[in-house]
Amino acid sequence: MKIKINFTYTIFVLIIVAGLLFNSNTTFGKVPKTKKHNSKVTTKKQKLINESLKKLKTYLMGFDGISFDLISAKKTTFASTQKTSNIFSNEFLKEKLLSNILVWLGTPYRMGGTSKSGVDCSNFVAQIIRQTLSINFPANAERQSKLFVPIKNIDELSFGDLIFFSGRNKKSKRIGHVGIYLGNGIFAHSSTGKGVIITHISESYYSERFRFGGKLSYEHLNIVSN
Repeated sequence: MKIKINFTYTIFVLIIVAGLLFNSNTTFGKVPKTKKHNSKVTTKKQKLINESLKKLKTYLMGFDGISFDLISAKKTTFASTQKTSNIFSNEFLKEKLLSNILVWLGTPYRMGGTSKSGVDCSNFVAQIIRQTLSINFPANAERQSKLFVPIKNIDELSFGDLIFFSGRNKKSKRIGHVGIYLGNGIFAHSSTGKGVIITHISESYYSERFRFGGKLSYEHLNIVSN
């Protein structure tokens, strides 16, 4: 007895079977869970951002979660503040610096990176200073550190100072990491494991590696710009 095969029906069945295999839990047929993975990445990023904002609210007076309270602050220009030695004693520049940092929060770490798709510690600092003060600034932690007279006492640091650390080898004298000090022990930086975040200096990894800070002055800006 001959069996008559309907060709169209056979193709239809094969398509259904192939679909079932593709969507099964076997290694061969697994479908990458892209959406779920992206969701996890987004959730992790938002968690890091929230933790950083919480530190800012806790340690930074005048910060309301979005910006400084500058109702009474005079909106002066960069040029009009050059009589003072501390650049960020000017509230306008202080707010501008913090606003620029907030935009970068959650950016992943990438060695040599210079954009919001990925940035390393020295490039993050360089980008923030360029955006805030409209000047060129070197993008290398070692080079950056040599622009300053070292401030070795953390208590003497103020908002906007750069803060330098040794690298993974905490005994090394070579500068391997840099951040921007925001006051009361917290600083903004791009960490290898978490990207751009706000950290407190009391964390053992950083307290053990702290070397010194450096205060940006108008004299420094003239040196860097020329």
